[in-house]
Amino acid sequence: LAEDKLLSNNNLPEFYTVYTAEQTHGRGQGTNTWESIRGANILASIYFTPPIPPVSQFIFNQYFSLAIRKLLSCYVSKVQIKWPNDIYVGSKKIGGILIEHFLEGECINRTIAGIGLNVNQVKFSPTIPNPISLKMITGKNYDTKSLLEQLIYILKQDYHLLDKQNHLILKNEYLSALYHYQKKHLYLINGIETMQIIMGIDSYGQLLLMDEKGYISAFGLKEVKFL
Repeated sequence: LAEDKLLSNNNLPEFYTVYTAEQTHGRGQGTNTWESIRGANILASIYFTPPIPPVSQFIFNQYFSLAIRKLLSCYVSKVQIKWPNDIYVGSKKIGGILIEHFLEGECINRTIAGIGLNVNQVKFSPTIPNPISLKMITGKNYDTKSLLEQLIYILKQDYHLLDKQNHLILKNEYLSALYHYQKKHLYLINGIETMQIIMGIDSYGQLLLMDEKGYISAFGLKEVKFL
């Protein structure tokens, strides 16, 4: 019910947050799902009214994922953002985000940004390929509510980066944190395994890949898979 309030209400204060100790039907991008043990992780949705036009909506993705990276970097190293919506430590997934924009005319009326972050969970389903948590890395337990409060503080402190004059700062920080940026890696594209290099992200949030012949192409969600 609380999340329904987020989805339907246009008059909530900025950064209004709904969080839960347990998620039984968590969802990610497309048909992806999210698994969480009760009380072990951060599971939250945050309300925004970002000052950006719909054409620039991927800027918000950069802002939100970088804030999560900044939070995690207080505790562990090698935190990266895997395009389009995963947070990695090294080669393992520690979190995922899901961002939904609600448009009204030519404006973003409101945005709901969801975060699932593995904190104290140490056992995961074998169907999840590469999970990791803060506790698995450091051996320590963490107060999930305090971590969430810290994330909201960072989001508030960095909110000015959504102003148009700061978009280049966000883009550069995002690229510097991007998983496999400017490195050769194997991808699945149109059913074919191919070696590509990530060259950047276009203004629509598509992944720019360069093949071995030097041709650069843009790929949207579900059009390319990391191998």
